[in-house]
Parts: sequence; structure tokens; C-alpha cells
Amino acid sequence: MNKLILVRHGLTVDNEHKSFSGFSDCDLSQVGKAQAQGLCEYLKRYEVDKIYTSTLKRTVQTIESYADYKGLEIDRRDGFREMNFGLFDGLNYDEIRERYPQEAENMMVSSIGYRFPEGENLEEMYRRNARELDMIIDENKDNDKNILICSHMGTIRNILSHLLTKSLDIHWNFRLQNATITILDMSSGFPMIELMGFVPYSEDLIRDPYRS
Repeated sequence: MNKLILVRHGLTVDNEHKSFSGFSDCDLSQVGKAQAQGLCEYLKRYEVDKIYTSTLKRTVQTIESYADYKGLEIDRRDGFREMNFGLFDGLNYDEIRERYPQEAENMMVSSIGYRFPEGENLEEMYRRNARELDMIIDENKDNDKNILICSHMGTIRNILSHLLTKSLDIHWNFRLQNATITILDMSSGFPMIELMGFVPYSEDLIRDPYRS
């Protein structure tokens, strides 16, 4: 592999509602669609050989215009999904606190080992993301192709942490806005960050970067 290009999906309707957006299959908002358009125009300057996304439609909606431009099929991978928030998925914090007051309290005081009810914890998500990434790297180890993965903030945090530390130790050290680009040079056999969280669209389209 030559370059690994990581793209976070555009703003979604769940993001605008400030909801926990994990396995829930929400659409891009109107702002997110505009972000995706700007993202596509910027990405046209890069040579990309393969495109991967999660199986959630917000990632596909973000990158499908670019994939069409490049004439590439999108390879959708379940392992690149965001955190499974279980019962909390699609709810904002106020709604969680109203429906599940004790769980809301537990969530705020627990460590990274906290498992969302009927969902997963960060360690489980990390292992899932890292396993999928390792498969992608192995599939492309004998070529110098540029690979693009469009996924989610939590997933990209895990990918970066895995590549740099082989653990989730620095998961929380990254904040990435919607529809941003991070590029790593993989040609030397180890990751070198070339670009981090680049915003390729107008500043008036920037929204809260802290939702998945």
C-alpha cells in the first residue's frame, strides 16, 4: 500500500439532532450533502485505486459521487461501522437521561470498559475496526495502490490508534470534523501522517465535529 486516505462521512440528520449515531442507518443532512460535494471536488486531485466504506449508508452517500467519477466500485465492510450504542442509538443525551436515568449516570462515570446496553464497549469496537483494517492492509500488501476508507469518527480514531500504537491508547487524542480527510503514507512499511482532519469545503458548512 502506498497511501491510506481516511474520510469521515458528512453531517447526518442524527448529528444535527446531537444523537448517538452508531449502527442506526441515518442519511446525510442537506449540509452533509453539500460537504460531500465539496469533498468530492477536492478528492479529484488524488489517484485512488480502491474505495472501502462501512455498510452504513451515510458513508456510501458521502463518497459515491467520487467513486462514480473514478469509475470504482465501493467495497462495503461491516467491520468499519461506528460504535454499537445499542438502546442509545438514535437518541440524544437528554432523551437517554429521561428514558434510562441510571444507565445515563453509569455512562458518564464509567471507564472505556463501559458497554452500552445491548451494544458494545470501546475495546470491542476497537478490535472489530482493527481486524477489518488488518485484512485491508493484507489484501493490498503486495502493491503500491492508494486506498480510501470512508467511515466514522470513532472508527477513524481506532484506525489511527491501531496504526500508531497497536492499541486503543490514543483513541481520544483525535477529533475529526465531518467530511474531512486524513492521509497516511504507508510506503515505508510504517504509517507517516501527511494530512490530518483537512476540511475541503467552505467554512460556513462546518458543524459540530464531536458526533459520530
